[in-house]
Amino acid sequence: MGTWAAGSFGNDTALDFADELKDFAALCETLVKFGKNTDELDADEASTALAACDLLAVAIGRPPADLPDGPDFSKEEVPDNLLDSAKAIVQRVRETSELAELWSEEDDAEWQAELENLLLRLTPSAPTKAPAREEQPEIPDDFLGHCYLCSGPVIERDGINFEYTMQGGGTLSIHPHRSCIEKLIPGPHWNEDGSPSENTRKRLMKDMGFVV
Repeated sequence: MGTWAAGSFGNDTALDFADELKDFAALCETLVKFGKNTDELDADEASTALAACDLLAVAIGRPPADLPDGPDFSKEEVPDNLLDSAKAIVQRVRETSELAELWSEEDDAEWQAELENLLLRLTPSAPTKAPAREEQPEIPDDFLGHCYLCSGPVIERDGINFEYTMQGGGTLSIHPHRSCIEKLIPGPHWNEDGSPSENTRKRLMKDMGFVV
């Protein structure tokens, strides 16, 4: 999961979910699924859950500043029990999820503030000022994500998509620039076919939080 910001849509998983969402019924089904799921959510599941909750906030006219292009749910009728369920999902992600554990490894103040803001926006009676819509840059066709080393956009021509599948089935990914790897990580960097060397793979896994 490539992450570059603390908001609900500051990661690749959430953007993919929003891009693939077909209609409001599918959004409701996703929220019901997460509401019934009692297992601890992995990082990708938690990111999807927060994105779904934020899209529900959009439906009641309280969007986030980083809302991506996608279906317009602003005219949908949202039942109160679904809003209550969404708020419970946000609290669950905040208290018991792999995503919360990952954020806790660093300064998670910004992430916590985003969650608090989302909870307010899911409460119609709570005062909140609708944020100004941020201009979204055009995304290249070969866009991979944002570099975890420099935060700049990564495309296939200048970076790599490094994925690691965990034993529980979840997948984590980062998208560094090749130039950032060569500048900030000791070599040798690449195999003859251009893939990451064993040395580079170990460093990338360490930076993802794994013991190698």
